[in-house]
Amino acid sequence: MATREAESFLAQRVPLPVDDAQSLSWDLGSELAERKPERAHLEHASRSCALTVFEATPNTVIARFRTAVGRESFFGLATADVEDALANLPGEWRVTDSEF
Repeated sequence: MATREAESFLAQRVPLPVDDAQSLSWDLGSELAERKPERAHLEHASRSCALTVFEATPNTVIARFRTAVGRESFFGLATADVEDALANLPGEWRVTDSEF
């Protein structure tokens, strides 16, 4: 139950469809993020959190959500889902870099 609650908490804060995403361990996510090219970086206007998207394969990405205190969560998502989410980004999020 705690995992579902954590995912719901995160889904309210991240402008990507994380409820449909594959959650990754911190070890795997950080290793992939270190080796893969960055595709987009977003920042929240008031929460001091950030979201970075890395290319995993031609059709999938790894998203890293970093809180204001530096905690990180990693998710695997379909590239098409991320492109749709970025096209409909909430106003409090701003894209500082994107290759989409």
